[in-house]
Amino acid sequence: MTQVTSSEAQEQLPGWTVVDGRLEISVRAKDFEGAIEFVNRFADVAEAQDHHPDFDIRYNTIRMRVVSHDVGGLTDRDVKFAAELDKLIEELELKRQPKKISRTHLVVVSPDIEAIKPFWKAVFDFKDASGADDAEMLVDRSDVLDPIRFHQRADTTIPADDVNPSAGPMSIHVDVFVPAELVEERKDAAIEAGGKLLSDADAPNMWELADVDGNRVYLRSE
Repeated sequence: MTQVTSSEAQEQLPGWTVVDGRLEISVRAKDFEGAIEFVNRFADVAEAQDHHPDFDIRYNTIRMRVVSHDVGGLTDRDVKFAAELDKLIEELELKRQPKKISRTHLVVVSPDIEAIKPFWKAVFDFKDASGADDAEMLVDRSDVLDPIRFHQRADTTIPADDVNPSAGPMSIHVDVFVPAELVEERKDAAIEAGGKLLSDADAPNMWELADVDGNRVYLRSE
C-alpha cells in the first residue's frame, strides 16, 4: 500500500473530488430501488477488496467518502477502489453531483488551546485526531459530525477568577471545503448574498469571507 497525494488522486480520478484529504463523490439514481441496487453492488466490491467506504443514502442519492483510515490519508488502495466504483456508476447510469460535495470544520482560535480544548472534547464527546498533523484537532468518534480544529492566537488570556469569561477574547470561524472547480462560484454567490470578501491573498486555495455581522468563513479548495 502506497500513499498518494491529493493532486495525484484527483488527476487519476477526475470523476471524484478530493475534499479535506478524502476522495468523495455524490451520485443520483433514478429512484430508491436504483440507489439500493448500487449500494448492494458496491458492497460486493468493498468485500472483495476488503476496503469499506463511508457512505450516506438519502432516497435516490448516495454520497461516498473513501480514505485509508489506518494510515490517515489517501493510498493506492483508495484509488483502486474508486476506479472500480467508476465502472459501476457508468454501468448503472448514475448521475454524478459534484456540487453536492462539501465538508466543514469548526475552528476555535484561542490564546490558550490547552485550557479550552478539554471543554470542547467533553461537550461534543469527541476524541483527539490520530494523525501527527492533526494534533490540534478533535474528531467525532463515529466520523459523522465535522471535526473541530484549534488555532493558536497570541493574546491576553482570561483571568482564572473571571466570573464572566464571555467578555474575554474569543474567536470562532468555519472552514468550508468545496471542490476546486466550484470554489469561485461559491465565493461569488456568498458575496452576492450580502457577504464581504476580506482577503484573497491565498486564492484560489482559500478565500476569507464574512457576513454583515463580521462572522468569518474560510472557503477552501484544499
